[in-house]
Amino acid sequence: MTRIISILLLLVLSLPCYSQSNTGIPGYVHIPTATFNPDRTLYLGTSFLPKKYLPYSKDRYDAVAFYAGLTFLPFLEVNLRATRLMNIPLHANHVVDRMPSLRIRISKEGKYIPAVVIGAHDFITSLESGVARHFGATYLVLTKGTCINKLSTTIETTIGYGTDWLRSGQNEFIGFWGGILIKNNDWDFLSLMVEYDGKTTNAGMQLVLLKHIHLTAGMLNFDSLTGSISYHVRL
Repeated sequence: MTRIISILLLLVLSLPCYSQSNTGIPGYVHIPTATFNPDRTLYLGTSFLPKKYLPYSKDRYDAVAFYAGLTFLPFLEVNLRATRLMNIPLHANHVVDRMPSLRIRISKEGKYIPAVVIGAHDFITSLESGVARHFGATYLVLTKGTCINKLSTTIETTIGYGTDWLRSGQNEFIGFWGGILIKNNDWDFLSLMVEYDGKTTNAGMQLVLLKHIHLTAGMLNFDSLTGSISYHVRL
């Protein structure tokens, strides 16, 4: 019986795991990676952002984000995210924050070289225009996977560096940051992740269900829950 259940799980769930971070960008718990979804991939999702690590809400309110992304060229990904604070007073003057992002792949991952991506988040709005930038980021990120055949395990390492080139009081991913993802090759629908995002150390896991649904659950700084669910489809 156990063997039958295992076979069914593999048939239903097995799929190369493209991690989805709570930012709506391909990544781990919070950081982006240089991993790209396959060309012509469209994904829609939502995530929960805890107030303790959300300067946008001045650490007073949790938030929920809704996002959509498209890889419409092998080297280009675009994303749009809308973030709404939760449980705010009715009289509060709050509108939904919109965050566009753009990622360009410089090189694919090879046998000896990592994948390399440059990215920019929230690059349209600015303080000068009167619209605050809450999630600005400009970064270079490298990702490389290593397969350990004897253990049937893949270890993926990501290293990134971000700048405060975009003027904002709330830029993300400043300085050096990175993370590690581990998955068993026979059960590659499940991944475990640990990372440092430039401010906090986070850990989490991702599960791929029915080949299209990506679930990510994590802890920011090991004391605040965060998570994301997204649906991926090839056009």
